[in-house]
Amino acid sequence: MTEQELANVIWDIKEIIRNLYDDAEVEDVILPFTLLRRLDCVLDGHRDAIMKEMNAIKDKPILMQELKLKALLKQYNLTFFNKSGLSLERLLGAPDQIGASFQTYLDGFTDNVKDILANFVHTDTSSETLDLSPIYSRLERHDKLYSVIQLFVQRADLHPDVVSNAMMGTVFEIVIRRSKESSNTKAGQFYTPREIVRLLVSLTMCGKESELYEPGRAFSIYDPCCGTGGMLTAGREYLQELSGRSDLKVYLYGQELNEKTYAICKSDLLMKGEDQNLDRQLFRGDTLGDDKLEGKTFSFMLANPPFGMDWGKDERVKKRVMDDNCPGGRFEAGLPSSNDGSLLFLQHMVSKMDDQRGSRIGIVLNGSPLFNGDAGSGWSNIRKMLLDRNLLDCIVALPKNLFYGTDITTYLWILDNKRPAERLNKVLFINAAHTEYTKLLQKNLGKKRFEISEEGAKDILTMYREYKDATRDIVYEKTGEVEQLQVARLLDYDDFRYTTVVTRRPLRLWYENITEKYAALCEDDDFDIDAKKNAILKTVSELDEIDKKRSDYEFFNYLKTNKIKYTATGLNLLRDKFGTISEDAPEAYEKPLNVKSGFAADKYLNDTEKIPQKQDIDEYFAKEVQPFAPDAWMDRTKDKLGVEFPFTRIFYKYRPLRSVDAILAELRSLDDSINI
Repeated sequence: MTEQELANVIWDIKEIIRNLYDDAEVEDVILPFTLLRRLDCVLDGHRDAIMKEMNAIKDKPILMQELKLKALLKQYNLTFFNKSGLSLERLLGAPDQIGASFQTYLDGFTDNVKDILANFVHTDTSSETLDLSPIYSRLERHDKLYSVIQLFVQRADLHPDVVSNAMMGTVFEIVIRRSKESSNTKAGQFYTPREIVRLLVSLTMCGKESELYEPGRAFSIYDPCCGTGGMLTAGREYLQELSGRSDLKVYLYGQELNEKTYAICKSDLLMKGEDQNLDRQLFRGDTLGDDKLEGKTFSFMLANPPFGMDWGKDERVKKRVMDDNCPGGRFEAGLPSSNDGSLLFLQHMVSKMDDQRGSRIGIVLNGSPLFNGDAGSGWSNIRKMLLDRNLLDCIVALPKNLFYGTDITTYLWILDNKRPAERLNKVLFINAAHTEYTKLLQKNLGKKRFEISEEGAKDILTMYREYKDATRDIVYEKTGEVEQLQVARLLDYDDFRYTTVVTRRPLRLWYENITEKYAALCEDDDFDIDAKKNAILKTVSELDEIDKKRSDYEFFNYLKTNKIKYTATGLNLLRDKFGTISEDAPEAYEKPLNVKSGFAADKYLNDTEKIPQKQDIDEYFAKEVQPFAPDAWMDRTKDKLGVEFPFTRIFYKYRPLRSVDAILAELRSLDDSINI
């Protein structure tokens, strides 16, 4: 029986509970019972021998029993046990007591298994007594528990001599995928389509092949939001496949917030029987708010963080994130806006890069991290950090409709902290957002209409290996014509850096009809006549000949002649309330009667220019600004450095609009075909 056939057998057991569970709930039965059946089958050859030795010391202190069990598990190369001596098959011998017996059976498992089961049913794992009854209570109430156990025992032979660890892992992954695809409910939140995982893994591990053959070398893979663990297991399989060594040591680490997906992930790894200490490698919790693997570094890191996750809602998480936004902290480069935490996960992974041996990161992101935020913002500063540290190696744009829960374009970012010298300060952009890289599904799965084709994935990997500009024949969908388009571009880091320069223009004011303006102010309910700061307005409005038209210099010189004194606040108030902006007025000075103080800036004419790093700022200003605003100047004290990745603009191809004659000809042709 193949992996697919066995997975189908297991998944089809759902038919017995179809009217009892909704599609989205079926996995609550199928997944934990698959785990229990596999654990039983693994223990079958050793259960009685271990129970015999444990029964011999059942009257001894608990600590002695625990040490003895630990020694026996090591002797038999096991990582779990069931101290009740029961199995699913043995439970069938007492149908009248199936509920109570099943509870005893569950309670007999070692803590690592009970932790998984508790998370399947969202039970508080911190309490002294775990309530695992939700696993079976609904089945028992509807007289389905015995039947479900019976079907698993009769149909699913999962003994290790029939189903290897590798095969079991594949079977469980297929069952997981079937469960997610059958409901489509938030599947994309916890499950990344397998072909995308495979592509991301191949890109992330590209170039490290020679290291796989170093004697005694072990590798680690980490996913900070590991979901069901698909990226972790795919990463290990890919490394073992590349090396040709199934015994290659690859240790898997991860953290997951959702209880059920954490349970699925841990189940998958436990059933595969790998040399993993899961209690020290796989954790449940919020990665941003409580890093369970603080201080550790990893060889490879993979992630598909949740899109648009609001990290500011949870005050505890927000405080931890803010605390780590400091020199040496995880988020020292900056903070993105609180409604999207994807770049926090990226920074978190960067903080776990191994500076000695090197690390590579592959992460799935939406379009926002490419360009959100102005120069000086958290978004921009994070991108800047990636370039300043020479980390960004490649970004790949994927087609739309690849994920279950979203139809947006997504991007794969590849980072490396030990890049070859020839790639210093360079990055490759690959635009694979074309249907040529996809295969249409026979049936939509939520919003997923396509999958990355095998040929498409190979071509993307080939372009990445070659690391240079590339063109491909692409069909333009609107016309059906084949065009040769550039789909890969090798660019300098400086192509993405820019400086935001503030430009200012002089304030130009005329002053006239002051008494009329002051009278209008007094009629305004929002104007406080008796306020101390407004006294200067009243004093000035009562001067003789104050209504005469004057420039800013003339106006304040007139006040000086009349021995009127004013503060900086008074100066601004007089200009704001009595001055009228006019292009034909002379310039106003920062200090009204001091021509050396420089022009005062008109706040309504302030502007910014985004000047590319490769362009001289003074030359840009002379060419792009001064011809249109000869009186403008730059305030270089306000300069801000920024970084953005304008992916769409980089690959934009201008296509002239169709002529009116061509459009009319097409309409006539359509009209003629209808009349026929």
